Amino acid sequence: MRPQIEVGGAHRGEPTAVPDLLSGKLAPAQVAQPALLRPRLLTALSECVQRAPLTLISGVAGAGKTALAASWREAQPETRHIGWVTLDDYDDDPVTFWGYVTEALARAGVGLVRSAPGESLPVTFVPRLAAALMARPAPVVLIIDNADHITDRRITAALDLLIRNAGERLRLVLCGRADPQLPLHAYRLDGSLAEIRSADLAFTAHETGELLAAAGVAATPEVAAALCEETEGWAVGVRLAVAPLKQGMAPEDLLASLLDDDGGVTQYLFEEVLRDQPAAVRRFLLRVSVTDELWPDLVERLAGRINGRRILSELAHANAFVEPSPGAPGGYRIHALFRELLRAQLAYGHPTEVPRLHRICAEWYAEAGLGLAAVNHAVAAKDWSFATRLLVEDLLVGRVLAHRPSPALHSMTAIPADLADADAVVVRAASAMSVGELPAVSDLATAAHAASDAANGLSLRASAAVVSVVGFAFRGSTDLPPDLPATADDLVAALPEDRETARREMMAVLSTARFLRALASDRPTPALLAGLGEAAVVANAAGSRPLRVRPLAYLALLEALGGRLNRAERLIRDAATRWAEEPPPGPQTSPVLGVARAWVHLYRYELEQAREWADRAQEQATGTPDARFVVPLAMVVHSGLLRLRHDYAKATAALRPYVDRQNLPRWIREEVVAEAVRTDFVRGAVQEGLARLDGTDDSSGWATGLRATAALLVPSGVGPVRWNALDAPQAGPVVAVRNGILRACRQLEYGQVPTALGELARTLDLAAPETLRWPFLDAPLQARRLLRTHPDLREHAAWLSLTVPRPGGARSTAPQPEAPPPLIQDLSEREREVLVHLSEMLSTTEIAATMFISVNTVRTHIRSILRKLASTRRNQAVRRARELHII
Repeated sequence: MRPQIEVGGAHRGEPTAVPDLLSGKLAPAQVAQPALLRPRLLTALSECVQRAPLTLISGVAGAGKTALAASWREAQPETRHIGWVTLDDYDDDPVTFWGYVTEALARAGVGLVRSAPGESLPVTFVPRLAAALMARPAPVVLIIDNADHITDRRITAALDLLIRNAGERLRLVLCGRADPQLPLHAYRLDGSLAEIRSADLAFTAHETGELLAAAGVAATPEVAAALCEETEGWAVGVRLAVAPLKQGMAPEDLLASLLDDDGGVTQYLFEEVLRDQPAAVRRFLLRVSVTDELWPDLVERLAGRINGRRILSELAHANAFVEPSPGAPGGYRIHALFRELLRAQLAYGHPTEVPRLHRICAEWYAEAGLGLAAVNHAVAAKDWSFATRLLVEDLLVGRVLAHRPSPALHSMTAIPADLADADAVVVRAASAMSVGELPAVSDLATAAHAASDAANGLSLRASAAVVSVVGFAFRGSTDLPPDLPATADDLVAALPEDRETARREMMAVLSTARFLRALASDRPTPALLAGLGEAAVVANAAGSRPLRVRPLAYLALLEALGGRLNRAERLIRDAATRWAEEPPPGPQTSPVLGVARAWVHLYRYELEQAREWADRAQEQATGTPDARFVVPLAMVVHSGLLRLRHDYAKATAALRPYVDRQNLPRWIREEVVAEAVRTDFVRGAVQEGLARLDGTDDSSGWATGLRATAALLVPSGVGPVRWNALDAPQAGPVVAVRNGILRACRQLEYGQVPTALGELARTLDLAAPETLRWPFLDAPLQARRLLRTHPDLREHAAWLSLTVPRPGGARSTAPQPEAPPPLIQDLSEREREVLVHLSEMLSTTEIAATMFISVNTVRTHIRSILRKLASTRRNQAVRRARELHII
């Protein structure tokens, strides 16, 4: 019987009776939910279909090939003729294949030849089919899904003939994991092939976020970007993440969940990719999965065979989650999720193989000059001796200390304690410091000995010297051999020119050690500032963000202590930003920045914020190398706040552990002693306070200022005061402002009121750009009375009010105040009067004298005011009273 020709046919969606054919294969399956139309890909596919007779959509399993083709088909207008065929293993037969194709084309409206079931095709079948297509007034699109099931040469040869002879009337779209056995190279040359590959199909971070939103998952852009990165945009991986995220799983736990033994990704990859591979290929993949980059020579060593490159090429051609790697020329890489599955399979099925394979990788990377990768694999193999020797020989100790080390290097802190050779000791000490821990003193002593032993190689001596110098500095220890810092500088300078990067890193580490030693010394503040600036510059030259953060933080602290508050705030913001970008080891935020913020708030009379930051800094500093500097300064802040509340016993107790400590560095001892002396003065122990000043260095005039304060309190019992020393030119803003206030007080004592007014006006103008309130609100009584009452100072002193914006619009690190709560109860007239006096900065004693009532009565009124204004501090009550327009 001759085949019959049917003219016309059904339009899309109009089924016809098809004997021996599965109708479900002539339409796409339902797209998995949540569905996401990706305009980027729909547009790309439309352009491909319009441009070329053949479009190839090729990608790994679960990349979204079918979803793209089906979505594109649904997006086309009804007038467009599109046929669909889904293939499987049973369709790799010319009669079966062409039976489905002719039926799909018939449904698309093509009049063509139809064969009887089981009848072989005549030689003229393809030419007559091409002629039928050419007779069409408009092109017909035929989508063949799972086209990689076509392996019969008779089918591919006929398809090639059809593509070359159907002209512009057939647009063939082939979807498959592997490229079909067609002459694709020839199609590329003549421009008749368009391609959409795995890289094109991968979800972007934006598309990942849209998919999660469509599924009802409230994910931030950062979570979507992290998920996209972890899954490498693989569609199935992204979709499988939806369910655990909807169930409330934390994003950081998501990847581990997907790769669990019963996780969807594991099951999918095993069933769709790994199970059907031949046993030899599975063994090959398991062995090479221990390394991220599959370099050709390394692959052959791991697999123990010389055809590894060919296997990888075939896997890449088959889109089996293997692809060429830009990081390994001539090599390949395995998709991250598939690699994790393989590693889990290897660890479960062949646990004794894992260390051996990692050791092979370590040796290969060491030979290739890739020291850090070699160390990572040596650590994974638990070969501590090899790992430490590599770190020392490749001068990687400087990198460990100068940069945030890789997670693998963090485990170097687990080097056994009985491994006592010099390499291991040096690396163990460096690793401890790299994760924010203090190294053992015994390790530092051994490292110092190794640095001085001329029998050791230059790499070991330089590494040992750097580690011991910085280790003793971090511990604040005085046991460092006196000549070792100079020896370390000389050894680092002697490193070969081709190790310039390592030299810069070690210089940055030594610079950090120098400024830490300087901070612990009695050097004056200007010398400390110069050393910190140099350390920041050297760290920046070495490209070390973690090392640059620390000197920036201490620069901010020293500037805050000196009263240069605007510069301190800029440095705090800069250091905090860098800390967040690449935090050094230790606490999540810098305790040094915390105590710097506390001092900024204290000097600006933002007392609640000062207390909060001091508490936070003290807590964060616990167990860190910064504790010896941060904790005493935090306690000075607390002592000042307690003194302000007239709680002198607690203020004294807060400083007691530090006030007589001999090993405090000069810049901290000055702050501790100054606050202790002020507390002595206000509690009436003037002579005791003066005794604390005996033998102090007073190059900046701070001690002279305290002696002048005592002279104002007890004019006859202090002795001569060098009032001209209050004009010390090197004094910072805080000392300069305090001393200016003292000069004004002395002029008032002599009745020189106009001169005192001028001195106070100049001092106010000096302090205004920094909003330096504390020295005025903590000033002697006569200065505060003049500031409060004299009209000539009103304009100069307006900025002292907490409700007035800062001069110059300087930004505060304090949080913006919330709207004031409603008044709990109306204030009485007496309470309003007390509140006015509080706003004028009068003390409790001064208010009692002004109102002719007792101090206890004033305190009772103040407690009532605080309760009614829902405040805990006097300045807070004044601020809320102004906001509520009570005063």
